[in-house]
Amino acid sequence: MTTDAKQKLAKEAPAREAVVLVHGLAAVRLVMWPIGKRLRKCGYQVKNHGYFSISKTIPHHATRLGEILDGFEKDPSIEKFHLVTHSMGCIIGRHLLRQKRFEKLGRWVMLAPPNRGSHAARIMSPYLGRFCTPLTQLSDAPDSFVNQVKDFRDTNDVEFAIVEAAYDRVIASSSVPLEGQSEYVVVKSNHGPLPWHADAIKFVQQFLSQKSVETR
Repeated sequence: MTTDAKQKLAKEAPAREAVVLVHGLAAVRLVMWPIGKRLRKCGYQVKNHGYFSISKTIPHHATRLGEILDGFEKDPSIEKFHLVTHSMGCIIGRHLLRQKRFEKLGRWVMLAPPNRGSHAARIMSPYLGRFCTPLTQLSDAPDSFVNQVKDFRDTNDVEFAIVEAAYDRVIASSSVPLEGQSEYVVVKSNHGPLPWHADAIKFVQQFLSQKSVETR
């Protein structure tokens, strides 16, 4: 990328904005690295949040994420921060935003969110649930944790978009949408690689900068 192109990208992001990235279950920060790289080039401060996802509960992980967002809330150099979450990271964010209000929260992109649970989690939880605490919570069973998470919009009126993976074998298409979404796109990707897909990265960048984008 040329110097002029980098400068153009940087101008697309208003000054003093940050983005917090949150990966999903059994993943690491590397999953969100391509998105972080693009957003840094656009001028955002980026926090790629890593956590040991297979242990502890979703509320525990939400508390840890909340500590990071609290830091941005108290940082006078940050005027606004956004969220980009993948898979279970979306449910962590939903639970947190239901519990606590963040005044500086801007926009949010959910990548392949199991908003009504995952059939794969339900199938695997009897065998792996004792080794991977969140599996049972992510089940698509009607009484699972994820299906009891309340609407966060009364607490945080954040504009959010959803990106569905067209070839997702972990989450059924019907489990992805969430009431209140302002944009919804489908990207030709599998579940895990979605944050690396060029169309998903492009959508994240343009949605956070409040520009609509069409994917192939």
